[in-house]
Amino acid sequence: MALVGNIRDFGLSDFLYLVDRGYKTGGLHLNYQDERALLFFEKGKLVLAARKPEDEQADLLVRLGVLNTDQLSQVRQSLAGRSNGATLTQVIIENKLISADQLQSSLQTHAEESVYGLFGWPEGEFRFEQNQRPPVDSPVIPTPISVDHLIMEGVRRIDEWGRIKDRIPSTDLIVRFIDQPGAKAKGVKLAPEEWRVFARINGKDTLSEIAQKTSLSEFDTCRIVYGFLTAGLVEVVKKPKPMGARAQADAPKVKKSLVNRIINRIRGM
Repeated sequence: MALVGNIRDFGLSDFLYLVDRGYKTGGLHLNYQDERALLFFEKGKLVLAARKPEDEQADLLVRLGVLNTDQLSQVRQSLAGRSNGATLTQVIIENKLISADQLQSSLQTHAEESVYGLFGWPEGEFRFEQNQRPPVDSPVIPTPISVDHLIMEGVRRIDEWGRIKDRIPSTDLIVRFIDQPGAKAKGVKLAPEEWRVFARINGKDTLSEIAQKTSLSEFDTCRIVYGFLTAGLVEVVKKPKPMGARAQADAPKVKKSLVNRIINRIRGM
């Protein structure tokens, strides 16, 4: 019999703790408004997390850049010829199409980011199906993830999100440089991830688009831009309404000279 309830009454972190301590195996189905998620656990550890149906399918590996389409076809053919219960992940590793560490890193990062986003749900129905497992052709994580880590990081992000969203209420906002950086910009030193975000700021892309182009999570992108905001380097503005072709052609663009001045100023500090 399935366990059902609402995370408004029984928090996600509490449920994950229960799965971990109970050494549970099964599928956790979550629904909130028009969003859904599906988490699979094996003996209390996470093996797959999907925020949309396509995340449960092998094509996720192509979207993540782990395999190309030809390699995925090869793996599927090999898997279809097996009768020993092998999984898609096992076949990929056995065929040495990618190292186990690389596969682990890509799938674990994707799964973790999928779960962290769920901590922001104020409510949502859940159903836990005991002993339900993902299909053998699903992109399961080679080494299951500890739930303890997910709980601690998820709670930390919720606390930090509250502070960030005071100034960045939506990832649909556009980031642009301030013409005259404030005094706080003095002494700013950027880490590699911050440079990746900094280089993508063009006054046209939204935070969500910058996250996609830098392969960072939306949380990390917003956290970095929040730091730029605090330092007086950038501002965030609403995305303008669509304009006619001529109006778009006349829209102001970020001048390269401005970007170069800011980059040179930071590097010289």
